[in-house]
Amino acid sequence: MADTEGMTAVDTPLIDVNDPRFYDDPWDAYRWMRDHSRVHWDAKNELWVVSRHEDVSTVSRNSARYSAAAGVRPAVAAPMSIISMDDPEHTQQRRIVSKGFTPKKVADLADHIREVSRDIVAEIASRGEVDFVPEFAIHVPLIVIAEMMGLDPEVRQRLYAWSDAMMDGDGHTDPDAPQLHAAAEAFGEYTAMCQQLIDERRAVPKDDLISTLTATFDAGELLKLDPSAATVQIEQEQLSLDDYELLMFLVLLIVAGNETTRNALSGGLIAFSRFPEERDKLVADPSLMETAVDEIVRYVSPVLSFCRTATETHELHGATIEEGQKVLMLYQSANRDERVFDDPDTFRVDRNPNPHLGFGIGTHYCMGANLAKAEIRVVFEELFARLPDIRVPDGVTPARGDSALVLAINSLPAIFTPA
Repeated sequence: MADTEGMTAVDTPLIDVNDPRFYDDPWDAYRWMRDHSRVHWDAKNELWVVSRHEDVSTVSRNSARYSAAAGVRPAVAAPMSIISMDDPEHTQQRRIVSKGFTPKKVADLADHIREVSRDIVAEIASRGEVDFVPEFAIHVPLIVIAEMMGLDPEVRQRLYAWSDAMMDGDGHTDPDAPQLHAAAEAFGEYTAMCQQLIDERRAVPKDDLISTLTATFDAGELLKLDPSAATVQIEQEQLSLDDYELLMFLVLLIVAGNETTRNALSGGLIAFSRFPEERDKLVADPSLMETAVDEIVRYVSPVLSFCRTATETHELHGATIEEGQKVLMLYQSANRDERVFDDPDTFRVDRNPNPHLGFGIGTHYCMGANLAKAEIRVVFEELFARLPDIRVPDGVTPARGDSALVLAINSLPAIFTPA
């Protein structure tokens, strides 16, 4: 294996970017790719992998050469709403959906996020121990996104199960894989509920995202997607294929609105536990919370990867990328790139500047970033105000779900002095 700047298409059996278990402990492999195989050929999955901050940024920013329209997942060449669109269509759709995530709307939500956070902290405060993910981290982001969409927050356990099941289907190519069957079942149940709500909002609109999106869709402002390309098929008798793109928007919203923030909260607690001096620094000086939030997102990187498809044959750091080949961007690796971040494996609540790619970069920058940062900030403010010594015990390894897309922490024991 040549030590080059990506001048060779080296393959190694240690790296299978479609295997969810690769992401349980990928750090040595990330470092090896950054140092020795800057543009890495994954022969098993027949795609290119970029792992450096500079290269992830390059692919993200150049949508003319690296297209999202052919799918953003290695094993799924299907329309996935706004994230699998290129400009100008992407920007047109983004302008519509982003109306629900403006800085003013997020600011208006801040008090409610704090109220919900306090309620959730109060529910666990007397216990002394908790499984941080199902008993704490899932609740705030699910309650908030459910309320914004117009869903009943009391169905959040079902939303949690559906979202996880859909994420666990990622990376599996065997049509008989049980994860794909579970993902299809979750997709069908969630979209059936959404279809009913769409029909209700058409009759009686409300002040929520489903009403806004439905009205926009019915006015012809949402672009049409091809449901025949879907990996998970919609049952005709269950759902209206005419509403396919609207339903895909709602799938994206529930996944993006809870998976990323929940994993940032869980991964953040791991970071504070591994670097207790940083937690103490933050508790002593709450003004550090603004930089701490970005450091949580950088250090954790809740979204593991997205891919693009080359629109033309070209050279990238000596590697010949053919038209039609996929290029996978590893955000976790980019956010630990020594060329950009000083001592990148250390968690620092006062890290500044912090040009992390945890929310992406370029035209597909996460439209919910302001909401996610507000939730992370408020939750940890309330958590540390009431339970300042909450931590993951030494030696505990978080349990991950079966996803190659998101961090997917689904179990994380935590202990604290009861309040």
